[in-house]
Amino acid sequence: MKKLFVVLMVAVLISSALFATAQAESTAMPEFIEIGTAGTGGAYYPIGIAMAEILNTKLGTKATAQVTGGAVENIRLIQEGSVKIALTTTSSAYRGLKGVAPFTSANPRVAGLFSNLTQGVYQIAVRRGSGINNLNDLKGKRVSLGPQGGLGVELSSYVFQAAGFTINDVRATFLSYEESATMMMDGNLDAVIIQTALPNPALRQMEASGGKFDMIGIPEEVMQKVIADHPYFAKFTIPASMYGTPSEIMTLNSTNMAIIDANLSEQVVYDITKALFESIDAIRSSQPGAKQFNMKDAAQMPIPLHPGAKKYYIEQGVLVGGN
Repeated sequence: MKKLFVVLMVAVLISSALFATAQAESTAMPEFIEIGTAGTGGAYYPIGIAMAEILNTKLGTKATAQVTGGAVENIRLIQEGSVKIALTTTSSAYRGLKGVAPFTSANPRVAGLFSNLTQGVYQIAVRRGSGINNLNDLKGKRVSLGPQGGLGVELSSYVFQAAGFTINDVRATFLSYEESATMMMDGNLDAVIIQTALPNPALRQMEASGGKFDMIGIPEEVMQKVIADHPYFAKFTIPASMYGTPSEIMTLNSTNMAIIDANLSEQVVYDITKALFESIDAIRSSQPGAKQFNMKDAAQMPIPLHPGAKKYYIEQGVLVGGN
């Protein structure tokens, strides 16, 4: 009997030790933090690099910005655990969490970290001399829709459909923004569709290299149709000074945000959120489109905040009553 009691006590102690170890591991800051961005020629990548540098400096992690297919693919990467943080759009985050098309199932590991980072502007750049003067002229032309899995591909399908044609009516390719701009400058593409903050780095590089391109807008009636079916998009005006166009360009946009793995502990996400906002100027200066990024707007989003992020925002007074 005494021997049995000793065995049971040893078992209890071992179980307690294992539980304590597992609990400590679950609340410990991960050694590696992958941040899903998009292609190197987009706005997400430099922002992701800035975030990684902040976390490495302040939290001692080994955070890295990962090149991905962009906003839509980043939802899947969070869900499968390939990245712990990712940049996406508010529309993709909402639909990804709920499992609304283009997602075939819900992605419950998607949680909010911060929103209103930059404006993801839909931009159609066309090679000068390509004969493309309006949206319908894209039919039959060589068009890069950006990386597969990016919001630009999805939004193009909505825009084209509202204009009376489909992606199948253009000679579509799916390349990074950087590669797309290079190919258009070399005469191997007629148009490049980009969904990033302004200005797009790949187009800026093309300008600096002497590449000539024009921008085309979206007709009012087409924008109205897209917004009626997908109200998370909004009208947006690209200033003429942005790319030296003769006039303003009317288009659509979607707000960009950061999501985080819901499986991370409250303390870990609290520490990550705190570190990022204590170095907010580094994020603002990483990309021109992020200059207006601020904590108050960051807490407003269409999906639930991770409890760790929510705790930080409440402490800072930007969520009154936790809302």
